[in-house]
Amino acid sequence: MNKFRSITVTLRWALLVAAGLVLTACGGDSGDDSGPEALRLPVSINEVMASLINHSADPIWMAAWRNPQSDQDWRELEHLALQLQLGGALLSLPGTGPLDDEWTSSERWKDHANQLSAAAAGAVAAARSRDLQLISRSGDAIVEVCEDCHIDFKPDLPTMNIYGELSPLPSDPDR
Repeated sequence: MNKFRSITVTLRWALLVAAGLVLTACGGDSGDDSGPEALRLPVSINEVMASLINHSADPIWMAAWRNPQSDQDWRELEHLALQLQLGGALLSLPGTGPLDDEWTSSERWKDHANQLSAAAAGAVAAARSRDLQLISRSGDAIVEVCEDCHIDFKPDLPTMNIYGELSPLPSDPDR
């Protein structure tokens, strides 16, 4: 039941972000504000990372330790990998955070966002094929992309402490 609640909350959050993007895209009142560069997330990039990226990535890289047992486990990993793939794309759009414009204007940031989406696409394929070795390699690739990005952009405050420490340990029973 806890997994279902977690997925439901994440889906609602992702739908809220998508609705905000649609409203932002449709709300431009002049030709200058209607291009892709005028799109803005209704939340900060940090909130996207802490709420969507972290939430989706952690179970993927932990899958090799937890060894998914059922079709439901694999479907959940596929769902989370798709969210992560979307999350990588969302990271290319500025939001409401104080550093969002600076980050999204950086080519290095864009590379990290694209690499995250690509690594997540690998996790989608791994989950669909029920391949434990591939999900493990995809999880490793996701961790590497995230760590590289944090080294470049957020070395001291991974989540800026908006939700406390989110990343689980392999021994955490509820994750």
